[in-house]
Amino acid sequence: MIMPDKYLGSVIKFCTEKRGINSKMHYLGPKRIELIYELPLAEVLYDFYDRFKSMTQGYGSFDYEVIDYRESNLALLDILVNGEKVDALSQIVFRDSARGRALQFCERLKEEIPRQMFKIAIQGAIGGDIIARETISPFRKDVLAKCYGGDITRKRKLLEKQKKGKKRMKMVGSVSIPQSAFLSVLRSDTDK
Repeated sequence: MIMPDKYLGSVIKFCTEKRGINSKMHYLGPKRIELIYELPLAEVLYDFYDRFKSMTQGYGSFDYEVIDYRESNLALLDILVNGEKVDALSQIVFRDSARGRALQFCERLKEEIPRQMFKIAIQGAIGGDIIARETISPFRKDVLAKCYGGDITRKRKLLEKQKKGKKRMKMVGSVSIPQSAFLSVLRSDTDK
């Protein structure tokens, strides 16, 4: 990476967040510096370029080459919508950052998936362990709107009837995920 030296601190912090290892650093001139880092390719491909350019206000440039393959602590992150795994949203992530990534995915899906008549659970899981969860609250129809005063048993009967209907709907109904939800999960933080 070549950049003006005034951006050095923020770029070093950014590269460290991206699991980078500092190799070399030397000055090319009075105010230009070259920084060589070893980074995992997955971190470079995801959103490195956009964030690096915005961090250096467009003055930084970088080039990369694949040097070798190394072992890493990775995990398969599955996204479950209403208890069903959505294969299109599964990703291989670095295990230490899996919880943060899963929370981010669940929050974005909660914004995109429309509400239903029943509660929808959006979960991030590694294997059988749930590491993140968001819940989309259901629409609530007011079945007691027409019941003014009167016998309490009538109100209770209406609420029980609604409860049975919602339970049946949840067993039968499936959640359709819009295309925009898939795109929002893939979007990086800077694209908002």
